[in-house]
Amino acid sequence: MTKRVCIFGNSHVGALKEAWTDNPGRWPGVKVQFVGAHKDLLLQTASVNGRLVATSDPAKRAFQTLSGIEAVNLRDFDAFVVAGCLVSLANAANTYRDCRWIGLPSLESATDLADGPERLVSYPAARDTIAASLATRLGPRFAAHLRNGTDRPIYLTSQPRVSASIKAKWRVATRAHHVALENGDADGLSAAFEDAAARTMAEHGAHYIPQPPETIEDGILTARPYMDGAHRLTAGARIKQPNDDIMHANARYGALVLDQIIAAVA
Repeated sequence: MTKRVCIFGNSHVGALKEAWTDNPGRWPGVKVQFVGAHKDLLLQTASVNGRLVATSDPAKRAFQTLSGIEAVNLRDFDAFVVAGCLVSLANAANTYRDCRWIGLPSLESATDLADGPERLVSYPAARDTIAASLATRLGPRFAAHLRNGTDRPIYLTSQPRVSASIKAKWRVATRAHHVALENGDADGLSAAFEDAAARTMAEHGAHYIPQPPETIEDGILTARPYMDGAHRLTAGARIKQPNDDIMHANARYGALVLDQIIAAVA
């Protein structure tokens, strides 16, 4: 019996779509429809008579240009997936920038837990702070929005961690990542993010699928073989991401995420 899966996403769905195109026959018994839209255009939609239709001109153009469709018939699918959509470890890194929580290795050697510049909180407080941040992101919001039109399973795949290339070049934008690596807190930061993400998606009517473990380096980074050579989400020819891009994964990464999705829906 063929499983029918619709995969929605922002720019991060591009890696999955490319992997699907490049690996014909790798996932037998599955039919996939990809629906991509940049920024928050997925939220500029509405469920009408079993169909998810665009409600703004930009959303209509995105559906037509990137996916070649005018609407998604929700009754045609056995499961739905939201790919990336800002559910990323960066949310946890933002909390780590300002806070430390009990259980992090860096606190074990501290002689005065109240002496640091960061706020000291409990693990549940840190996790819930991360979850509160995630709840404002596109992924959970669109999952809840989609839930209004279907009772089929909804999954969300984690946005990839930033590229391990940052280890060779310190970046202001990833300061919290650098500090966590230096402090030995990377695994603890990763665990808090995964806990918060799973709870957030459950609260929004969806199942959370974490990043493929074989793609993760040093707890909070994505190994370069899964990032280098990534392409943009476009309607036509493949266009590489800028050379300094550290956010987007490639088709090799996308294939592993598709493996996870197929295993989940099966």
